[in-house]
Amino acid sequence: MRWKAPAAALACLGPLLAASPALAAKTDVVVLSNGDHVTGEVKQLERGRLTFKTDDMGTLAIEWDNIRSIAAGAPFEIYDLDGRRYVGSLEPGSVAGELRVVGPDGAYVLELKRIGRLLRLGATFWQRLDGSLSLGASYASASELFKLDFAATFGLDSAGHRVALSASSTLSSQPGVEETRRNDLALTYERRFQNRWVALLQGQVEQNRELGFDLRTSASGGGGRYLVQTQRDRLLVGAGFSVNREWPVAGDQATNVEATLLLRYDRFSYDFPHVDISLVAAGFTSLTDGGRHRLEADAQLKREVVKDFYITLRGYESYDSRPATEGAKTNDYGFSFALGWSF
Repeated sequence: MRWKAPAAALACLGPLLAASPALAAKTDVVVLSNGDHVTGEVKQLERGRLTFKTDDMGTLAIEWDNIRSIAAGAPFEIYDLDGRRYVGSLEPGSVAGELRVVGPDGAYVLELKRIGRLLRLGATFWQRLDGSLSLGASYASASELFKLDFAATFGLDSAGHRVALSASSTLSSQPGVEETRRNDLALTYERRFQNRWVALLQGQVEQNRELGFDLRTSASGGGGRYLVQTQRDRLLVGAGFSVNREWPVAGDQATNVEATLLLRYDRFSYDFPHVDISLVAAGFTSLTDGGRHRLEADAQLKREVVKDFYITLRGYESYDSRPATEGAKTNDYGFSFALGWSF
């Protein structure tokens, strides 16, 4: 009798244990343009590459141009290059180069070359997280100038939404010269709509003594549209309003209301060499301090050297026609070279 309970438990667990490998099996199928079939799990399509997890070859990054068809039973969020959104499982179309999306509202046939983004729904937090870290340093013995640059970005995607946290810091130190610091921390939210329209929100904390302020906090909101959205290029133009509070190096605190314009461009190249180019420029016109204008611009070029590791060349410019501290510089610009890792 003592053996009956364990035996019964094992009998019940047996089918579950036997079924577990099947339940864990990766059954999505990607057919490449050369006819090869690869079985695994489709994760997402972003920046012209499909992330595809396999049991035997690890996680692959497959260029979208090299895919003939896809089959995946899980639900996905799909955006075409015109900004239309679809939700459903993925099936091969009737001809090569087509994708059939089967969802609660029916079935749609899309051309693979017209799909710009694909996100697996129900993915875990870690599966939806992406980002990068970079660090650069330089030293000139003749002037004893030491410079340190750090940058980090973290992004989280869900259906129709994206939240991103970015941070950057530049430190310059030289004997006999006052140490300079440039720090920036920003939290942004993007809500995607049909036809490539987006709503944008951002909270930001900055420090830049070169431009005469110890601290600037701001909150901004607005909207925009992707004027260009291909598998390798994206161009976003937006407008809105910003409210900031400044603590100058010398002088009284002040609150400013500004009208803002945003331009953001990205280009991805995954043919050899793998290169990313990005440019972000934002213009600000004060509505409470007439005649004051500001510009923030940041450009980066990344070159992958081995998988997920890259070198980057960055240039930045900050301009303020009327700095918070009288007599402070109106321009702060610089260049940096760093090594980085993306995930």
